[in-house]
Amino acid sequence: MSVHQLHMKFKNAALVVGFVILCLQTSSAWAGKSPSSEDLYYLAQKSYYQFKGAPDKQQFRHNWEKVIQQFSKVVERHPKSPQAYKAVFTMARLYQGLNGVSKNAKDLDRALHYYKKVSRDFSKGTLTDDALFESAEIYRDKKDFSSAAGILKTIFEKYPTGDQAKKARREYQKLASTSSVLKKTSATLPVKKKPQPKTVKGTVLKKPAKLVALAKEKKKEPVVVKQVLEKSPKDLKPKKVTSRPQLASQNKKSVKPVSKKNRVVTSKTKPSTQEPVEKVYYKKSKKGKKGHLYVPSSGRDKKSAPLIVVDAGHGGKDQGAKSAGGLHEKKVNLTIARHVKTILVNRFKYRVVMTRKDDTFIPLKERSAIANNRNADLFVSIHANAAKRKSAHGIETYFLGTTHNDDALAVAARENGELVQSVKDDQVQEILASLITTTKINDSSRLAGTVQENLFRSTRKKFRALKNLGVKEGPFYVLHGADMPSILVEVGFLTNRKESRMLSKPDYLYRLASSIAEGIHKYLQDKGPSI
Repeated sequence: MSVHQLHMKFKNAALVVGFVILCLQTSSAWAGKSPSSEDLYYLAQKSYYQFKGAPDKQQFRHNWEKVIQQFSKVVERHPKSPQAYKAVFTMARLYQGLNGVSKNAKDLDRALHYYKKVSRDFSKGTLTDDALFESAEIYRDKKDFSSAAGILKTIFEKYPTGDQAKKARREYQKLASTSSVLKKTSATLPVKKKPQPKTVKGTVLKKPAKLVALAKEKKKEPVVVKQVLEKSPKDLKPKKVTSRPQLASQNKKSVKPVSKKNRVVTSKTKPSTQEPVEKVYYKKSKKGKKGHLYVPSSGRDKKSAPLIVVDAGHGGKDQGAKSAGGLHEKKVNLTIARHVKTILVNRFKYRVVMTRKDDTFIPLKERSAIANNRNADLFVSIHANAAKRKSAHGIETYFLGTTHNDDALAVAARENGELVQSVKDDQVQEILASLITTTKINDSSRLAGTVQENLFRSTRKKFRALKNLGVKEGPFYVLHGADMPSILVEVGFLTNRKESRMLSKPDYLYRLASSIAEGIHKYLQDKGPSI
């Protein structure tokens, strides 16, 4: 054994001992204590986002009730805590969601009960106006417009700065204009009566059929097309013609044929179904900030746009998994990551940093360091799966955490590689868990749930045999190093014959990328209350 190898072994051993000591200190501090409201709520919240990322589980009532029970424990043991306030709101939301599946009116009544409890039994917080608005929605669905209007009015009068105030006022005005219940409040406004048609001996005088037809033709005639016919080709402005392209096709009957002399020639090429490629700027990274930054060429302010790090797993000498046909994981990951970057930048106008844009080897530590140095908002690592069982198949999304699931541990061990090979699985999990912040895990689990749900529903349209393996926790080193919400997406098994064949198709890889990008966008755009 060389001196270098001895040095590395000693270094790894010292690192493990340090980590274990830290874990023992952390575990001893928690020993003998009953679970706090934060601990119970964290467990409930984690189960909520895992459940949200598994649409197949949402078809059965007992799965909904299991999650509700988790939040119920928070309320029972710590009824006055801030976590109980959020737990009650989430219980209401779950019962409301269950009603959408069960169509049971009792579930809607339970949801209404818990929404009322939020605004009645707890001090006012950020969820109070949300609870009131959802209560108004339920009353409206029950056709109790008077109660709905009263609650909506309370929202914009008592919580004018809340995020539901504008929406509540808008819904209140809709009810005021359509519901007979609110006619008393609008009685002071002068109402113009429509002139009644003249009658002769009780019969209504009708307009001649020709006049009615002409009146309809005038209404249908599009202004833009009229401008095209009246002006000469020299005066035509493409912007006016193309701003409403559907008018000509919708009103073919009312438009006279244009002679060849005055005809406007347009391209006959078919519109592309793929993502339009816009110009994307590439900025060379500064010292200490590795990674390849892409910014939107137009749209929102470049500095204020969220920054997302897209990590194509493996690369270079690290080939990752391999299919029976010779397809390497590193190539699949990079193709999907490039598509995700293009869609996030061009379609959604986000800033994107890629940890690698070509077949380059980057250590796991450096991947998360790139995200930290850039102060990224999200970190998304893309991988393809592998298993000893050739029948194993499906997609799954991971966030950092502890687990006793053998499959999850096997995936983590493969992705971690030699980095933590000398450390036992239980020690790895304790080490990682002791360094996790609750906020990061909460947001990571929500991001994982949103991406997994969108990925499964969108991709299944293309590949009907796709299996939803759901959202899982795992001790992934690449996620541990990131300071922001981070997930690892496994897009399928290269060791499965059907999935490896699908992963070799360019259009399928683009669909996977589009689904992941849309899931990220939904997470960032979700302005609803964060439980």
